[in-house]
Amino acid sequence: MVTVFETIVEPLLTPLKEEADLLKNDAKLYKLSLYYFTLSLVYAVIHQIKSIRLLITQTKTDPALKALNFVVASPSMYSEAFSRYHPKIFQRIFIRLLGVIKIHDLPEIQTLGRFILFDGSLFPAFKTMEWANYTSKCQALKMHLAFELNRMIPVQFMSTDANYSERKALMQCLEAGVTYIADRGYLAFKIFQQITVQHAFFIIRIRHNILATAHTVLEVSIPKHWTLFLSDITDTVVVFSGDQAKQTYRLVCFVASGELYRITTNRFDLKTSEIIMLYAYRWQVELFFRCIKRTFNALHLWCHEPDGIQIQFYIYLMAYVLLIHFKQQLIQQKQDEVESQETSINSSPLPTSSPHQHSRLPGRGLVSLLGKTLKLLWKISVHWLACIKNLLFQPMNNEHRDIILSIQ
Repeated sequence: MVTVFETIVEPLLTPLKEEADLLKNDAKLYKLSLYYFTLSLVYAVIHQIKSIRLLITQTKTDPALKALNFVVASPSMYSEAFSRYHPKIFQRIFIRLLGVIKIHDLPEIQTLGRFILFDGSLFPAFKTMEWANYTSKCQALKMHLAFELNRMIPVQFMSTDANYSERKALMQCLEAGVTYIADRGYLAFKIFQQITVQHAFFIIRIRHNILATAHTVLEVSIPKHWTLFLSDITDTVVVFSGDQAKQTYRLVCFVASGELYRITTNRFDLKTSEIIMLYAYRWQVELFFRCIKRTFNALHLWCHEPDGIQIQFYIYLMAYVLLIHFKQQLIQQKQDEVESQETSINSSPLPTSSPHQHSRLPGRGLVSLLGKTLKLLWKISVHWLACIKNLLFQPMNNEHRDIILSIQ
């Protein structure tokens, strides 16, 4: 019977085999071929293995891995594989993976366009990694991430030294028609203008001391009960004093949990509530970074070279998407089973989150607009992954499915 692990990685196999076939005689020339090199690393992430040496030990001693023909390789073979395969290979595999899997869309923004949460996060590096400049006393690298809000998954990244400009990274990733959501670190009027010129959009928080002249006061449109948690809400068309181009933008201001938020955008078609909601979702990119750093052990680098680190990051993205897909697939299977038996109290379609469902204040001070479905369909917790780890080579049957779904 097919195991839990085989079910998780099944969508990856076709893109991986297609890419491996492009490398002539790869499987014949190398014991640790692209196919088994990639699967081994994906397994290491899911099994929360911190180092290549621990992965090698696990491969040597786990009968389940032997049954899957995993290669018992040496540290030098892994090191050579990180150097042999170019990161673009893994980029293509990841892009193909995104094309073959189905991830649920966030329902409340389906009609509003495509949204990318953009942010950067630091990863500690070894002192020997001289290319990873940070301070005179330590080395670090940075992952610049494009996280698609519509499907709640990462879709693109850049890895650079820690001092690389986050604004420059954003400019290199711009796509026409996409709305980019970012925090105050991306504030620059030249950035606003360049995004607009490239027919893209932005929703970015700005600092309190940025002066603006109001041209038009817009009607504030928010759900009535939001006023219990938000105050001093304004929505105006403005020109910023420091903007030499004198472009008109929209400025939405409000106070949440005693903190002032000033959000500017070139989206004039959205409601006030939609702008607030979309910015509130920005926190999801921070949760992704927390997931790969803490849950996936991404703070432990497998390789010290720039290309090898890019490969490692692509493996994290693949594992993340595969696990989200696996979780949603199980939820859908369970629901289909319940509906077919007509024994469920509520046999409605998968629940959808709504900005009206929650009125809880989060720790970061902005009113929570995220429903229960967000955690149900898109969250990878350390407890859930521990459950997956323990059942990884068990048969993928209804009993194990229900155990997995019982853990959040």
